[in-house]
Amino acid sequence: MKDRSELERVVYNQTRVILVRDLSVMNPNLVPGAQGLIIGKIANYTLKVAFPKVTVGINWRDCDIVEGKTGMPTEAEQPKVIPQPRSIQE
Repeated sequence: MKDRSELERVVYNQTRVILVRDLSVMNPNLVPGAQGLIIGKIANYTLKVAFPKVTVGINWRDCDIVEGKTGMPTEAEQPKVIPQPRSIQE
């Protein structure tokens, strides 16, 4: 989302979002293109988003609203990504 005014369009348990930032450091399922359902608000700028395998808090700037789709996305709609092995230094 580019502007905070877009948060006014959010309807909890209906609005679907898509990640625009790579958050795979938090969870390997949180790659750009992953879709989730907004289920609440944690803080002023943090949305509680449920993905098919995980529920996390995400900054409103890290996602965009998916137009025309509502409800929980299925696992088939998620991008297929093979997790990269990480070293201790990362």
